[in-house]
Amino acid sequence: MTTETLVLPPRPSRPVVLPDPGTYRTRPGRCVFELRAAAGPLTTLCGRFAVLDTSLVVDEDERRTHMTIEASARSLRTTRPLATRRLTGPRGLAVRQHRVIRFESTGFDSREPGRITMPGTLHLRGEEIPLTLDSRVVGRGRDRLLILGTGRLDYGALRAATEFRLPWTVPAGHLRVLLAADFR
Repeated sequence: MTTETLVLPPRPSRPVVLPDPGTYRTRPGRCVFELRAAAGPLTTLCGRFAVLDTSLVVDEDERRTHMTIEASARSLRTTRPLATRRLTGPRGLAVRQHRVIRFESTGFDSREPGRITMPGTLHLRGEEIPLTLDSRVVGRGRDRLLILGTGRLDYGALRAATEFRLPWTVPAGHLRVLLAADFR
């Protein structure tokens, strides 16, 4: 009678959803940052920003992994051109005083395979607004991460916390933030 010993490979110390530790950025044109106003299930306004800078810092400990997205407030282009002017004006984004919109995540949580939850802060009009992006991992490699994330802001709470206002021609109950990024 012979005895065989089975040797199992060691368990990975970090989640397999994220790429190898390091700093990743997106190439120009490989990141989309949108803000959508919605009344119930209907989107009443969709606006896209030009992304200025992106950064994904992957750490061995997923809780210390963080992401930063910066977009130009002045670059906003919407599906309703007349609403763009009012939205970038002093009652909207106030682009003369606040030129950058920034999302900073404070950590990653990937309990489900193929999903990442990114709690963080959206810097809008100089105010810090808590926002959680629920993201789906679309593509992953040792040196690449392609994600599609969405977050939701209650418009009434946003109005109470900041001076941000949508044009009166745009009804909304909530705002959705969309982020699609290909980090390499």
